[in-house]
Amino acid sequence: MDAIETRKQNEQDLRFNIVYSYYFEKFMNKFYSRLDKLILFILMVLAIITTTGTSNIVIIGSVSAILIFVLIVSQAGARAQATKTIYQEYFKLYQNFDNVAIDTIKRRFRAIQEKDSEEINCLAYPAQAATAEHLGMTPGNGYKELHRKLSPLEKLYVLFIGETIEYEFKKRI
Repeated sequence: MDAIETRKQNEQDLRFNIVYSYYFEKFMNKFYSRLDKLILFILMVLAIITTTGTSNIVIIGSVSAILIFVLIVSQAGARAQATKTIYQEYFKLYQNFDNVAIDTIKRRFRAIQEKDSEEINCLAYPAQAATAEHLGMTPGNGYKELHRKLSPLEKLYVLFIGETIEYEFKKRI
């Protein structure tokens, strides 16, 4: 009976890891996508200001050069597309979790993990909270609550990506 409980715990851990990876990559996708759009919007506004001649061209040019450098170095658009592909693979894996053998799921999960992108630490804990909420791992369902609330920086990142993390971070009506 102990082996059965261990197997169920391993399956639950694997399910949690898949859903966590899905949310993390989805949050990364939204972050990079919005970062790319924000920088391009600021560059467009700076171009309009430059053409109207309402400010110092040297300052506007310097700011534009810095933003273009950040855009090139961060490769936000390319990273957004890469993370979108990865989170869609995690989602497909989660959808088929109950229909495929655990060994196959583990093998596919490891293969997807090899393609994972760099981590933004401020999105890791919100992804964990979203995963716990998604899987119903809330105090109302008999699970212990998460060890802390979102930090102010994490809240800023979550606000930037436009996600709402429900788990114990706002009161329900």
